[in-house]
Amino acid sequence: MKLNIIWNKQKEKDCIDIISHPINQKLVTSWQNQWQQTTTLQAIQPTNQRTLLVALTEIEAIETMGHMSKIRLLSGNDLWLQKKLKELTYLESSGFYRINNSTILNIQQISAFSAGQHARLEVFTKNHQRYIVSRHYAKQIKEHLQ
Repeated sequence: MKLNIIWNKQKEKDCIDIISHPINQKLVTSWQNQWQQTTTLQAIQPTNQRTLLVALTEIEAIETMGHMSKIRLLSGNDLWLQKKLKELTYLESSGFYRINNSTILNIQQISAFSAGQHARLEVFTKNHQRYIVSRHYAKQIKEHLQ
């Protein structure tokens, strides 16, 4: 099967067009189902040590806790994740970006940002939380917010 990819800056950022022969409908439908599937993380509830599956859409930020990570949910609850932040770089494709050495933030939850001291950014989320973006990651975050 031949796959043609055409890049067009005039297209919307959240739109992908697929044009195919009707004989490929099953294949394209299976691709669509895979893309729209919600990705989850397996997290631990700190109060009772139960394992939960958390959808990425429910996560505001992930913070380091030594050899583990703490997941901050949109509901305000915290869960534990048995992975270091370095192991979570694959989440960039889902809109989670490192903002400093100890935090990965869901950029879909950012409501506003402003310039901080020493070339840093202050980022405000929809839940009225404030995060500091280090100058090392500030340029990358600005690019993704535009």
